[in-house]
Amino acid sequence: KEDSAMSLPISHLMRSKVTYCEENTTLRKVSEKILEEKIGSIVVNRGEESVGIITTNDLLRAVLEGLDFDVVKASEIMSQPLETFDAGKNLDDALKKFEETGRTRLVILKSGKVVGILKKTIAERFKGVSGAFKFSEKTRSLPYRRG
Repeated sequence: KEDSAMSLPISHLMRSKVTYCEENTTLRKVSEKILEEKIGSIVVNRGEESVGIITTNDLLRAVLEGLDFDVVKASEIMSQPLETFDAGKNLDDALKKFEETGRTRLVILKSGKVVGILKKTIAERFKGVSGAFKFSEKTRSLPYRRG
């Protein structure tokens, strides 16, 4: 018998509002957009095609590396290739994909079009809250560690 929480379509957990920038957008403009929209990631496009993603951690890394935010382009720091996941698949499949890729976000596709973004922490929290899974110390998100 499959646990109902684990068979929940991923589309119920994803953020459906996706923010984009072009690959030649400066890091300053990317940072401003992320702050303005209160989001943690932005999908990078090359024309009509989504080719990468930038997270707030990528931007922090760029700061620590001393990159010039008025010169460096999104394409220079984005994570690529984009890790995508089908909207019709379930939570268990998504957690396996996170584990396989080591990524913290999956771009959710429906019929080949971007329809959302799923954060690993959201997927882990939902699975943990559903009581369907016990996390190992290695994979548990920091806010949920105890002791």
